[in-house]
Amino acid sequence: MEITHNMKSIIFDYNRTIYNPEEGIVFPGSLEILQKYKDAGFVLFLVAKGGIDRKNQIKDLNIEHFFKKIIVHPEKTKDDFIDAMNECAEKTVFFVVGDRVKKEIRFGNECDMTTIWLKNGKFKDEEPELDIEKPDHVIHELSELESVILRS
Repeated sequence: MEITHNMKSIIFDYNRTIYNPEEGIVFPGSLEILQKYKDAGFVLFLVAKGGIDRKNQIKDLNIEHFFKKIIVHPEKTKDDFIDAMNECAEKTVFFVVGDRVKKEIRFGNECDMTTIWLKNGKFKDEEPELDIEKPDHVIHELSELESVILRS
């Protein structure tokens, strides 16, 4: 089957992007945002650092149904993002949303994805030191995501 239009996908970081570890809850509005993009036909992925406890936490939150694949490893690497890319058609346009310029933004840039830095919370002052860590877009709340994706 030939794809005649670009499919779109979003890789979401888990901690401090979707989930607030300080309060032990999903950030308010996150579930609605995930549902909106899923309903719009985006292929969603979740990338998280952790082990079996993190996998169980995600399962307990009942958010698995939003994602085509949930990738959890002891350390995030570029391979996690390549893994997501391999789940989609060749012409898929990828967005990455995360709070760490040294992790999600860097790996997304290395994979030639559109990177969106959620500059909020614990790592908001962790500025890019290398060009590869510079995001394409900066938002301060997940609710700003739509304006960025519509412009891209």
